[in-house]
Formats: sequence, C-alpha cells, structure tokens
Amino acid sequence: MGKHRRVRVSHHRTKILCTVGPAVASAEKLRQLLIAGADAFRLNFSHGSEETHATYVQWIREAEEHIGRFIPVVVDLPGPKLRIGVLPEGVVELRAGERVLLVDAAQQREVERYGRKGIVIPVEYPTIAQDLKPGDAVLLDDGKMRLQVTARVGKAVEAVVTVGGILHSRKGINLPGVRVSLPSLTERDRAGIRFAIQHGCDYVAVSFVRSAEDVLAVRELLRQAGSNAWVIAKIEKPEALANIEAIIAAADGIMIARGDLGVEIPAVQVPLVQKRLINLANARAKLVITATQMLESMVQNPMPTRAEASDVANAVLDGTDVVMLSAETSVGAYPVEAVMYMRSICQEAEQALAVHPEIVRPLVEDRATPEQLTTDAIAAAAAAIAAERRVQGIVSLTLSGETVRLISKRRPPTPILAVTQSLIVARSISLLWGTTGVLLERVGSTDETIEEIKQLLRRKGYFLPGDRIIVTIGRPLVARSRTNMLSIETI
Repeated sequence: MGKHRRVRVSHHRTKILCTVGPAVASAEKLRQLLIAGADAFRLNFSHGSEETHATYVQWIREAEEHIGRFIPVVVDLPGPKLRIGVLPEGVVELRAGERVLLVDAAQQREVERYGRKGIVIPVEYPTIAQDLKPGDAVLLDDGKMRLQVTARVGKAVEAVVTVGGILHSRKGINLPGVRVSLPSLTERDRAGIRFAIQHGCDYVAVSFVRSAEDVLAVRELLRQAGSNAWVIAKIEKPEALANIEAIIAAADGIMIARGDLGVEIPAVQVPLVQKRLINLANARAKLVITATQMLESMVQNPMPTRAEASDVANAVLDGTDVVMLSAETSVGAYPVEAVMYMRSICQEAEQALAVHPEIVRPLVEDRATPEQLTTDAIAAAAAAIAAERRVQGIVSLTLSGETVRLISKRRPPTPILAVTQSLIVARSISLLWGTTGVLLERVGSTDETIEEIKQLLRRKGYFLPGDRIIVTIGRPLVARSRTNMLSIETI
C-alpha cells in the first residue's frame, strides 16, 4: 500500500466500526474518521442504492490507501425487516384510541373494498394478515408508538392505537411474540451478498437471525462465489437467543443489535443479555460487536452524555471486540467528534483491563483435531508470555486469521501484528481486538521468512531496534501448515 506518506496512528485495542452515510460522504471525511480513531466501515443496505454503496467502497479504499492501514468493510444486510411503507404525506399523527388499517404496500388498491374508515398505514409486510391475530401488539419506531390488533380484514389487519405519536415513512415495526413467516433471506439480501462479493467486502452481517441455518445459508452463497468474507450474525430476535449456541458456532462473529433486541425483549433485560452474549462469544473465540445507540445524543450534540460514556466503557470492560456507531456517523452533525469521544472512552476503559487468569484455558472445542489443539496451545503460550510484559509485541504469520483470533481473544497487553500474504485476510483480521494486518509479499524458508518479517516490521515503524517480539508460525511453510511453532526474536 501507499504511494502517500504514512500517517502514524496509535495502536487500537477495542475497534470502532462506523456506519457510512450522507454525513461522511467523501474520501476526505472518511479519512478524518480514520485519523480520529475509526477502524472499519459499515454499509447499511437498509438504506441507499447499490450505486451509492459502490461509491462508498471506492472512497473507503482511497482513504485506506492514504492512511496506510487496512480497513475492513462490513455489508449489513437488511434482512426480513418489517417497515412502514411510504406514507402519502411522509408523516402521520397517531392518536390514542384511533382505529388504523395496516395493509401491505403492494395491496393498497384493495383497501377501499374493505369498507373501513380510519387511517390507512402501508407496511412492507406481505404476510401481515396471515401472521397477526387479534390481541397481538404492534410496535412502531423502536416502540415509540404502540398498536393492538383488533381484527383481520382480508389481507390487512385493523388495530387500535394504544400509544400515539408522530409516525414517519420507513420506520421499523416490531412484533413481540409473533412468529414472522417471511423467509430469512430476502431478494434485497441476495443483492447485498452479490454486492459484497463483487466489491471485495470483508464481512457480511446477517440481520434478524433466528437459527444457525440463516447463517449457514449466507455462508454457502459466499462459498459458491468463491468469497472468503466473514459472516456476522446479528442478534436482535428472541428466537436467536433461544438458539444462540448453535448460531455462535455457525458464525464468525455476532453483533449485539440492541435497537431491535431492546424492543423484541423487555429493555430491562438487555444489559444482562449483552453481558451473556459477550461472554459466550469470547469463550468460543468469536468476534463480538456491540451496537446501536452507543453515543446516540451525538447525532445532534457535540459531546455524549455521561450515561453513554458509561455504556461504551462497560461494553469494553465486558470484553467486546468492537463498538459501533450508526446514525452518529452516517447522518449525525458531529461524526468526527463522535469517533474521537468513543476512542477516548475506549482507551480510558482499557486501562482497567486485566490479563485474564485463565489466559491458557483452551478456546477450541474438545472434539478439535490435534492440529487445532496445537494452534490453540501456541496462541495461549504467546498471550501468556506477552502478559509478563517481557516482549513488545506478538507477530503471527497467518493464512486464515485463525491463530490471530485465538491470540486476540486472550487479550494480551501488547500489540498483535497479523502478517499475511492475503489482502483479504489483512483487511478482515484488522477488526479483531488489538490486531493490525500487515501484508507480506514473499515467503521462503521458516528462518528466511522470520527474518523478512522482522525487517518489514522495522521498516514500517511498528518496532524499534532491540525490541523483542513473539513470532508464531507454521512449519514447514511450503506445506501451509497450521501454526505449530513459537519463537522469541529480537528486532
């Protein structure tokens, strides 16, 4: 990389994932976010056209080239998200006690024949009359407004407003306790997957996951196209919590999507659910992203609330790998300031992180192969040595990122440099806690490669002459062996 002069940035442990949108719609703005402390970018396919997202990818790669480090791109699929359609005036006021008719947007022409009076609300939900029954609750705009179904009316449902408010087009709909019969993968999701493949994106986040099969279906589509993108399961449905062990096993990581999750389950349960999900993901060495409303007030204000600072800090202390900004960077008035505050909060909280006493505890399953057990043992040994603070860094030559993931999950106090010959891997692993991807052009014998890595890292300024580092590597290299060797080297 880099015909431009390298910009030195501090080593990031907890990573920051920023959503791209109109507020940061230029390569220069994205570069400013990276300098402020961002590590990766999210493309929200619930909004915007493919052409717009393609432009975003182009800008991200330009900013990546300028900044001199690898930047992961996450394609966040819309999933079977239920939304309000386009309202005739763009907005409607709902008053408590009013009767409304909820009808699939494609069926609006049939509304008149129902012969009912009241407000008609178009929804993007073709099976609404099939799934809902009298007594079911309908929550609008993250629960700000509430309806109760009173009757089925042909292909629509009638409801009474129990909590009113101002409803805008395209706002979300949540149906606690209702089994939604829509398929897990919509046509828009498939288009998003094709986009991720065509544009070399690094992660695909699957929305409204209900079972491991939802994750595996996306993984299979990626595999068929030859893509190695990592698959993230977004946890935002009660069904996902019921199947969480299998979902974590099937995915490369999870996103705790607290917006919809906090509407689908009681909000008071979200903090403990978040802690449990982080613990489960860490115990299985899977990436975990904590998302939604982390610095929500900064959409309009130049600084966060104390409660928001505490929320971000507690996620870091609980062990999240990544914290995410949504509207704060995509449409907010202070995107750069939001990143700066989040980076400061993370760094402050990280000072309290202690090396876990169970650092050498296995992170692979009992039925793992002997080679996998060896790799995990090497990762544990590297993290344990680093915990004694007798080395300045851990350097792992990796083919897939597996060893780096196992090291990262043990939270060593030193930087982790993941050296790889794959540009895709160099970008993907840069979202892992405490990890920086480095691209290596040539691999020779084991000794030659270790020497080449040391010279490369010194040239790039990651280490100074005399620094001691741990190197993990698989030998013989020509056989593309799993990591089975650890060496302590001097730069």
